[in-house]
Amino acid sequence: MEEHEAIVKNRSAALRAAFPATIPVMTGYLCLGAAFGILLRTAGYGIGWSIVMSMICYCGSMQFVGVSLLTAAFDPFQALLMSVMVNARHAFYGLSMLEKYRGTGPVRPVLICTLTDETFSLVSTLEPPEGVARRDFYFWISLLDYLYWQVGCTLGNAVGGLLTFDTTGLDFTLTALFIVLLLE
Repeated sequence: MEEHEAIVKNRSAALRAAFPATIPVMTGYLCLGAAFGILLRTAGYGIGWSIVMSMICYCGSMQFVGVSLLTAAFDPFQALLMSVMVNARHAFYGLSMLEKYRGTGPVRPVLICTLTDETFSLVSTLEPPEGVARRDFYFWISLLDYLYWQVGCTLGNAVGGLLTFDTTGLDFTLTALFIVLLLE
C-alpha cells in the first residue's frame, strides 16, 4: 500500500511540475483549436466530428487541411500525399526523441502518438525537477497538451454553431501563426 501511495504522490508531483510548463501551449491550443472547431462547424460538421477528428488526427495543420479535404471531392491519393507532406517533420522529431523516451515503459506509445511541434519543444528542452520521474513528467506534458487541443476544438465547434459572423479567412489562422514564428 505504501508503494502505491508513493507512485501516486510522484505522479501528482509530475503533474504539478508539468502544468506550468504547458500554459503557453494551452493558450495557443485553445485559440487554434477553437478556430479549427469553428471552421469545421461552418463547413457543416458537428461537434462529434470535431471530437473524433481531434482524437484521431492530432495534428493541427493537417486538421485544418482536413476541413477542405472533407468538403471537396474525395481523392484518397491526394489525402494520403497531403498528410505525408504536412506531417513528415514528425518522423524527424520522433527519431530525435528515441533516446529521451528510452525506458519510459508502457507510456511510450502515448508519448510517441502525442508528439507535436509544441510538445517536442517542451520535452526536448525541459528536464523534470528532482524527485519527479522523467517518464511521468513527459507523460503529463504530452497528455495536457493533447487535452488542451481536444478542449479547444470541441469548444470552438460548440461555439461555432452559435456564431453568425463571416468566417472567411479564419482558415488562415494556422498559416499566420507559422509566419509569425518564422519572423521571430
